[in-house]
Amino acid sequence: MDLSIPEFKHSASLSPKWLEDSLNKLGCKFNNKIVSFPENTASGSCYFLEISPDISAFVVDLTLKKPMRFTRMPSEEDFWVVYYDISDGFNKHFVDNVKHKIGYTSKLGFAIVDSRTKSTYVSSVGERAFSLRLYIRKSYIMGYFKNSIVEKDFKNIFDDKKRKMFYYGHIDSRSNVQLFQLKSQNMHDSNYEFLLKGITYKIFGYLLERLNADMPEAGAFLEKDLLAIMNSQEYLLSDVLKPFPGVKALSKIANMSISKFQNLYLNVFGMSPASFFKNEKLRLAKELLESGKYSLISDVAYELNYFKTSYFSLQYKKYHGHLPKEVFKSKTN
Repeated sequence: MDLSIPEFKHSASLSPKWLEDSLNKLGCKFNNKIVSFPENTASGSCYFLEISPDISAFVVDLTLKKPMRFTRMPSEEDFWVVYYDISDGFNKHFVDNVKHKIGYTSKLGFAIVDSRTKSTYVSSVGERAFSLRLYIRKSYIMGYFKNSIVEKDFKNIFDDKKRKMFYYGHIDSRSNVQLFQLKSQNMHDSNYEFLLKGITYKIFGYLLERLNADMPEAGAFLEKDLLAIMNSQEYLLSDVLKPFPGVKALSKIANMSISKFQNLYLNVFGMSPASFFKNEKLRLAKELLESGKYSLISDVAYELNYFKTSYFSLQYKKYHGHLPKEVFKSKTN
């Protein structure tokens, strides 16, 4: 570990009080679940949500502008920190002074760390760091396994006497899909809280399946196929302003037949690529309408490749439940 990098020590708990106590030292602002960092420190935000008395979710979506070590100190509150990291680059996670490389390009993007074990997280400067961290009360999760057999890879972390307080491995494919959907969302959207809550419950369910040796794994995809789908999805969302590229072009990027690509995409995302692209375009439309950068609603429609404003308005209302004029802020000269 490079000890010359400035270190920020903080606590953690299932309630948001630790954020209020800790992040003020960094000059951060904590407002309505969202943590904002000073401009000279990082771009992006974090989001903390109490899902239930026994589970909280903490989303980190930051691009550091200068090196920093974030060290979580041991807690008296007995819970697990379950990490899912799909950062753009490699990050370093030190647990018991053991270094792990994590991030989307790493095979080790999933971790369970005991709250009583100190850990340090070091993100790459200038690269987007994205992770979901579930804080789960240990007594709560143990309740699911009173009459079950714990999968052998996880047995030691259930046994405090063995003092193995962390586990590292890969992110399962179904959780990966949920994480990439979460990564594409805007924390400042009014529905973000509901999206995060739904995704957290899904991923928690997948975690229980993974921990339980008696429960057969369901819905798994070949990792190479999932990666290919994600590559095509990254291309699809690289520029939502452009026209839909077509299934043929997307299947070529994924190196699959059109039929295989369509079936797999539907299984992964629950809709066709065209529907997903249209939904993202209409989500962006709301941002553009509210930006105050356009003189007319038709300007926004043309920007999004809708050549008939009436059709754009109809599609917008179907998705958002109201007409564009209800949120449109006209450009002021």
